[in-house]
Amino acid sequence: MPAAARITDLTTDIFARPEELLAKLGSRQPLHRITLPDGMPAVLITGNPEAREALADGRLVRSIDAAAPELHKYHPLASDDYALSRHMLFADPPDHGRMRKLVSTAFTRRRVEAMRPRIQAITDELLDAVAAAGTADLVTAFALPLPIAVISEMLGVPFEDRTDFERHAEVLTGINASSSFDAIVEAGRWFDGYLGDLVRRRRADPRDDLISAMIAAQEQGDRLTDLELRSNALLLLSAGFETTVNLIANGLLALLRHPDAAAALAADAALLPAAVDELLRYDSPVSCVTYHFARERVEIGGFEIRPGEHVVIAAAAANHDPRVFDEPSRLDLTRPDAGQMLSFSHGIHYCLGAPLARLEGEIAFGTVLRRLAGLTLAVPESELTWKPSFVLHRLERLPVTFTPARQS
Repeated sequence: MPAAARITDLTTDIFARPEELLAKLGSRQPLHRITLPDGMPAVLITGNPEAREALADGRLVRSIDAAAPELHKYHPLASDDYALSRHMLFADPPDHGRMRKLVSTAFTRRRVEAMRPRIQAITDELLDAVAAAGTADLVTAFALPLPIAVISEMLGVPFEDRTDFERHAEVLTGINASSSFDAIVEAGRWFDGYLGDLVRRRRADPRDDLISAMIAAQEQGDRLTDLELRSNALLLLSAGFETTVNLIANGLLALLRHPDAAAALAADAALLPAAVDELLRYDSPVSCVTYHFARERVEIGGFEIRPGEHVVIAAAAANHDPRVFDEPSRLDLTRPDAGQMLSFSHGIHYCLGAPLARLEGEIAFGTVLRRLAGLTLAVPESELTWKPSFVLHRLERLPVTFTPARQS
């Protein structure tokens, strides 16, 4: 395929709006050379089959060592100043498999399903706090604290530390958008110190949590360095809540926009598993999957990716590929092909926490629709705003009104 002119004037928010993005790109061809809003050159993949091919191609690696030298300055988490980037998300085989195997047993479907009662209890506690008021911001009161509580309990983060954790994690999820390089480095140092202290406490006093389990595995088989242990703990903490926050908030907004779909879901809980996948597809929590680098020449869809180039998967656009999804702009909670969405990525970096996120989504949507009767937006849609990021699609607030629950 002949090289097209590089597209340089893409805004941060357009990556979450597939039809607008494709219109701006000027064609539905599945690969494009662009400049990201932070200035980093990239090959953007918008087609679903092509994205799957790229994510499964071992020649596209996460190591910054494979990137062209001029790209290094755009990758803050690869800096030696950032201590906690030595985790499985930025690792390639064989290190990736070694680290992933260590923590994967905590996220099996059986273990995740065993957490259902506790997740339901946290959900009910959060809704109890707002049910009588008849109004709430469902981001700050519900979508954000629910997954933070769940993943913090899994890792053994004390309740009193979660506010500080959330504040610093917000910096990391603003990478390439709302967070400066210095702020990212500072947040990384805070987490390095905090997790180092938590690991020391768990070595002295093991608990029934994931950090204690990683320490035990490390001591038995020496499969994680101390830095890898802290890095993977941070990955689980941050990745374990961010996509789920967005799934819940974006999904609730989609249901508010489609009252017939919300009514059908409220009437039939059996629709929940399929509905979660469709909501993940319809308004993806992740707009782009960044930081894949071509170790050698790669051809995908007739498009040549040169050695050292940065490859970005436009997950939201791939989730609206009409070659895969019939009428992709239509919300259909019974869509049979929703499982082809790429909101959890694909290949060896497929999201380890996907079963947990799906379960939290099922419980969140089912419980909100059951308990908050008459749920409607409290502001015009035009007043809703999203966190500035071309990687994540996060609502800032979701103000709603509903029928107040009677206090007993």
